[in-house]
Amino acid sequence: MSWLLDADVLSQPAKKHGDPRVIAWLEREQDECYTSAVVIAQLALWVRTKEGRQREALQAWLTRLVDAMHGRIIGFNVTVAHVWAEQQILLKSAGQTMPVEDSYIAATARRHQLTIVTGNEKDFRRPGLKVFNPFRELP
Repeated sequence: MSWLLDADVLSQPAKKHGDPRVIAWLEREQDECYTSAVVIAQLALWVRTKEGRQREALQAWLTRLVDAMHGRIIGFNVTVAHVWAEQQILLKSAGQTMPVEDSYIAATARRHQLTIVTGNEKDFRRPGLKVFNPFRELP
């Protein structure tokens, strides 16, 4: 199985009190892990909300992360855009909404048949999406 990592999972190694179970899972599954350029944007914004040494350390971490995930960061391209449009129609007809950034991440996962790894089940538990919450589902 291949995974699309959301920001809350991908950031665990950079946090002072990151979840050790999630970090160990990331290390075990790293070759099957992908993320979205949208997630990288969310992480870059998170880094920019910090100041001083913390910001410098997080920026260095983000740079290493992007380098380590080279070839496994999926952009929002024309094909994903069409999946997103279909997804929006389905959600609207079901009377559901989704935060726009999450909808881009979800469309990326749909297009590439990836399971979304997130603690944010509320926004991602939608028809047609596979979700794994390591914060709840790991032993």
